[in-house]
Amino acid sequence: MNNDSTTAVSEEERLSEERLKLWVFLSKLQFWIILVTVIISLVVIAKTIFNLFQRKRSNYFLFLSSICLANIISLCIILFDIFNFSLKGELVCKLELFLSNCAACFTNWIWLCLFTQRFFILFYPMKRSSSGFFGFMRSAKKLISATAIFALITQSWFLVFITEIIEEGYIGMCDKNPEMLSDMGYRFLAIGEALVTYVFPFLLTIIMDFAVLYQAANSSFVVMSAENIRTERSTLLQVNETVKIQSSESIKASSRRRHVAVRRCLLMATVQVLLNAPYYTLQLLDEVYNWREASVIYLYLDAVLYFIYLTQFAMVFFYTNFLVAPRSKGSRKIPLSYTTSVSSGVISLLNGSAAQFSN
Repeated sequence: MNNDSTTAVSEEERLSEERLKLWVFLSKLQFWIILVTVIISLVVIAKTIFNLFQRKRSNYFLFLSSICLANIISLCIILFDIFNFSLKGELVCKLELFLSNCAACFTNWIWLCLFTQRFFILFYPMKRSSSGFFGFMRSAKKLISATAIFALITQSWFLVFITEIIEEGYIGMCDKNPEMLSDMGYRFLAIGEALVTYVFPFLLTIIMDFAVLYQAANSSFVVMSAENIRTERSTLLQVNETVKIQSSESIKASSRRRHVAVRRCLLMATVQVLLNAPYYTLQLLDEVYNWREASVIYLYLDAVLYFIYLTQFAMVFFYTNFLVAPRSKGSRKIPLSYTTSVSSGVISLLNGSAAQFSN
């Protein structure tokens, strides 16, 4: 019996030593991969910000600028983490995880706000009130402020339940405080945080884009060409908030831009899900089933999926080019998919046409 016990302990120690060596190797490899990826991402985001300031008239400017700022915060925290891995201190642990998750939560919900505002502006272009629900949905500043407050509140649990855990007398790890909550309590907290920060905004973003597709095919919004005004007197005399007048060529061009924008936004939402979901699904499963301690495969998956997750930061450059058309000389038309740039002129045209036909 003693020999069997000694053999079992020796085998366990050998496996533990091999796991430690593998962890050290992957950590060194990840360090350089993460460092290079983060630096490239910061350069790309700097280029994105420069492009955005060349197109400040875009309706998407505030949203995309906020996303860039949140991404910079996330990347700087990642750099700080890999260069200051051990002995952070309790306050640094709390602030690091709090700010990092606030930035991620803010970014995910801002994408939803951007697509939701786009839906209302596309299909309710005559709702110009600055108050009430439509006024709130049309205001980028209000949506961004509300999202920032929401992120700060929902991620505040990191300031309470996270602490520095000292292992083997010298390695400091930011982890959950075992004295504050039970393992089951932390599991429920992790599931709730994942739902609020990732699942809900990603799912709602995709739903909103499908709603745009559905509304585009079943919209009651009436677009009339100026050439047909005289043959549609009865419609003009009963004009409401779902009528807009454009030239025939403008109608065709607007329709093409709208369909392209819808497809691009749906593509962007899908890409965001594909880049984020694998890594955070793995982290959630680790919280529930403790895969980190049970399987060596987890170490490989964590390294690969984290790299995939990091690629999302540089993708904002392509998203910006998808959403905001490059500025051409002599052209003041910046947005790719918005159809509200003529709304004020449409109202005047409608009023003038109605007066003409009444005479």
